[in-house]
Amino acid sequence: MIGIDLVELSRIALNLERLANKILSDDEFVEYQKMSLLKRKIEYVGGRFAAKEAIFKAIDLKQAFNYKDFSVLNDEHGKPYVKTKIDINIEISISHTNNYATAIALIV
Repeated sequence: MIGIDLVELSRIALNLERLANKILSDDEFVEYQKMSLLKRKIEYVGGRFAAKEAIFKAIDLKQAFNYKDFSVLNDEHGKPYVKTKIDINIEISISHTNNYATAIALIV
């Protein structure tokens, strides 16, 4: 299964802190708090929002899970990966421009 999502970063910026608190897992929030640049925070939250929406579309189980059930983190090379409590293997890719963040999730 595959899921994709596209997010306007200007909409993320309007409610950045509220959205960060709503969607970021504890592990993601630790990374978010380390960021000093507002632009980077907006990209991070926008990318994580797009990634989680793409995951929900791929697994088609949005009602059974919430945003904080999935952590989208980066390995030592910067590649994003998904950490979750359910037994499922999710490949994820995130990309940003000045105006948008997009993500693709693939259930393998």
